[in-house]
Amino acid sequence: MRDALVYEWYRVTSIRSTYWLVGLTWLFTLAVSAVVAWQLPESGPLAGGREPLSLLVTFGASTGIPPLFTAYMVGIVGVFAMGHEYRHGMVRATLTSVRGRHRVLLAKLAVVALVAVLTTLGCAVISVVVGLSFGVDLPIDGFLWGLVLALVIYTVLFSWAGVAFAAIVRNQTAAVAMLVLIPTLVEQIVRAVVLAIKAASGDPQGQGGITVILRYLPFDAGGQMYTRTSINQLFQFLGYRPFGPVGGGIVFAVFVALLLALAAWLFSRRDA
Repeated sequence: MRDALVYEWYRVTSIRSTYWLVGLTWLFTLAVSAVVAWQLPESGPLAGGREPLSLLVTFGASTGIPPLFTAYMVGIVGVFAMGHEYRHGMVRATLTSVRGRHRVLLAKLAVVALVAVLTTLGCAVISVVVGLSFGVDLPIDGFLWGLVLALVIYTVLFSWAGVAFAAIVRNQTAAVAMLVLIPTLVEQIVRAVVLAIKAASGDPQGQGGITVILRYLPFDAGGQMYTRTSINQLFQFLGYRPFGPVGGGIVFAVFVALLLALAAWLFSRRDA
């Protein structure tokens, strides 16, 4: 297993896109954090405390409106970790160099997870340092550590979904499209359709019903781990009650586990 990890580490770190994606993520974090911290008022509820801390560390994703930028960038690293094997015809060389297909896949997941952890922690440090340098009163306490832990877990799972998509479709471009469009477009269309059906029903404000489906949209459910003031609260009058951080995280983890199980099964049977 050690040989598989070393092989994958050198492979991922030799790809220029890895440095570009991580570097752009940190640069984006620096720029957005500076703009947000600069625009925060000197008094009022957004002058300091947990709310501005959440906004800074998640780039506004804690509101449930914009997506978590870090997860998408690292997710592309996950796609490339597997997608480059097919795009450049290296999968046979990899399987020849490393014995055991399961070792190859596990090594990719481990290295991608390490990149996800380091990138997310770097973003958190940059955000907090920038906020403090602008004089924002940010609580460095258990709330921050819990938020960062949630971001790390979500980003790791998101990057693993990228690995799984690339292994399933064996096409780098298609995998990136799936990773981006499923959470940002497909899930939003499903939510809009379900809420429209619920609003037109005989009991639009009743609990449960068709809106239960929305609780199991995997990427949206996973986002509850770091969401603090969610746009989903606007739909509670239609009976929509999303899972909390733990429940949403479990839904997302199960979804990613199923994707990886399918990817591992296909990887063990299709490729040379």
